[in-house]
Amino acid sequence: MQPKVYISYSPGKPGSLFALFYFESGVDIHGWHIEARNLYFSAAFFTVEHFYANHTPRLYRSIQDDVYGPWTIDYPPTRDEIRCPAPEAIAHELERMQSMFVEEWLDFRNDGGTRAEERADQPDESAPEAGVKARRLPRMLRQGNAWTYMTPGIDMNLVQLLRKYWRLCEKVPAR
Repeated sequence: MQPKVYISYSPGKPGSLFALFYFESGVDIHGWHIEARNLYFSAAFFTVEHFYANHTPRLYRSIQDDVYGPWTIDYPPTRDEIRCPAPEAIAHELERMQSMFVEEWLDFRNDGGTRAEERADQPDESAPEAGVKARRLPRMLRQGNAWTYMTPGIDMNLVQLLRKYWRLCEKVPAR
């Protein structure tokens, strides 16, 4: 399973990060998404059922950043908690890929030494909750104040679906 990656980052705006990776499994998509904007931070696993089918897609997401914890359906909206809709092998692969993705691309304020080393010009207290590792910025395309990176074949329809239906009210304020 070769993941596809999309990252949008604006270092000048506090907490302006939108990143995801996903892989396809038949007509479904499985992945992980993180968004940090203003004072809000959200990270969760997701499954989009019927994304490549002639049906209305269903957007499932983990309530916490835990593939094995409770999930919910963001689209069509419901408040019911469910179990992970992905098969066990896919859930395990999601967890493995998420670890590799974070290690390669992202840094977090609460990571201790990493942020201090990579963001030495910015005191830890003023640093955004999440950002892109400084050593990865050269791999990104800069357009104005925004930096983007996407692997070939990324489906921007998925990015739009997540931006449109990811429940903002469910996000937890950053610490």
